[in-house]
Amino acid sequence: MPNRDRDSFGSVEDLMSYLSVIENTIENTVEDVANSFDSMTDKISESLRITLGDQSWLPKSTKPLSRPPAPMATPVGYFEASRDWVSRHRAITAAVVCFLGTGAFLIWRQRRLNRVKRRAKRGKNGQRTDVVILAGPPSAPLTRSLSLDLERRGFIVYIPVNSLWEERLIQAESKPDIHPLQLDVTSPSSLASTVRKVTALLHPTEAPRYPLHFISLILLPQTPSPPQSQSIAHISADSWSDAFSIHLLSPFTLLQAFLPLVISHESSVLFLNHTNTPSLSPPLHGEANVVAHALDSYISTFRKESGAIGNINIVDFKLGALDYESNPDALQMVVASRHDDRRSDCVPEQKQVRGSPFRELHLEVFDAIVGKRRGTVYVGRGSRTYDILGKVIPQGVAGWMLSLKAQKKEGRDRKKADEVADGSQASTSWEKVEHISGEEST
Repeated sequence: MPNRDRDSFGSVEDLMSYLSVIENTIENTVEDVANSFDSMTDKISESLRITLGDQSWLPKSTKPLSRPPAPMATPVGYFEASRDWVSRHRAITAAVVCFLGTGAFLIWRQRRLNRVKRRAKRGKNGQRTDVVILAGPPSAPLTRSLSLDLERRGFIVYIPVNSLWEERLIQAESKPDIHPLQLDVTSPSSLASTVRKVTALLHPTEAPRYPLHFISLILLPQTPSPPQSQSIAHISADSWSDAFSIHLLSPFTLLQAFLPLVISHESSVLFLNHTNTPSLSPPLHGEANVVAHALDSYISTFRKESGAIGNINIVDFKLGALDYESNPDALQMVVASRHDDRRSDCVPEQKQVRGSPFRELHLEVFDAIVGKRRGTVYVGRGSRTYDILGKVIPQGVAGWMLSLKAQKKEGRDRKKADEVADGSQASTSWEKVEHISGEEST
């Protein structure tokens, strides 16, 4: 009997495999029967529910409730998901939009400025016809940089001078269209003679020459920058007189003398003022503050009266920190001014600050000359910020901030002086040691 079982099933493993197959078959059959029964039951119950629900003789309370339709999940697209996220994070969205919008505007504006070629108009024969009077100290880096840039763009530039040294300084540039213009604002007869000379240049009587156009008068009033800050109580009457005469009387007199030509040629008038420090009206800067605010009042009054005297485009440039060190035209004059006491006042206070490139100023000045820029123009790092802070923050806060800055500067200067003194003492002691050792060896 055992032998027969082993022969019919082969082995115990075959038997177990056969039994597992039978078991799986039975389970699948039972599961199929159960699923069929459930499906049939659902269909019968649904049919009864529909049939009983349609019977009018049954009261409404006894009718079976209809099964609500299963909600369909609608797919959420990218736009709907983005809109939901924006609605939940409005503050972040506003900040991102503001940042991207400002950046895009600045990039677009800079590319537009760089793309447009700015050149002065010329006559039919290619002759230069537009004349610019650049009234600034010939030794100032800003005057030199602007004069060279305007000459490169096709203007005839005249720079008022009051001495032989300043005249030679301009002639040393060896530019055929940058000319010195002898002018003495303290002498009415000399000033009238210069105006007549300019008028003759603009309207020549000689046949081969063509009439010129006086397109712009550019004024560069210099802000007083004494070697050390001092309170109003210590500013003498002579200092006040010199400040008013040099920094206020000169540009005012010059503008009044050339005003008839400005009106007849419908020229633009440009004021270029360094305004970072005067905007805050800091203490111990009495001369600079008074001169800067007097210039602002003068420009404001002149702009209001210009409509009654002619079509004059008056542009007030508020200059911040400019990068003198990276501008080759201005760098040469900055280096020279550091070794010449006569020109120390021509270097602005912001020369040690990394400022905006001079190219921005050159482009804005050209646009103002030809009438594309009006009103107030801010150029240079900090120009707009300082102007806003000067109008918004209290005077006490501004004075406190500037006093902290002055204290830090004083500490740095004292530390540098101590280092220099220590170095000189060390060198002196070494000289003594060498001297003594030399005596002993002899």
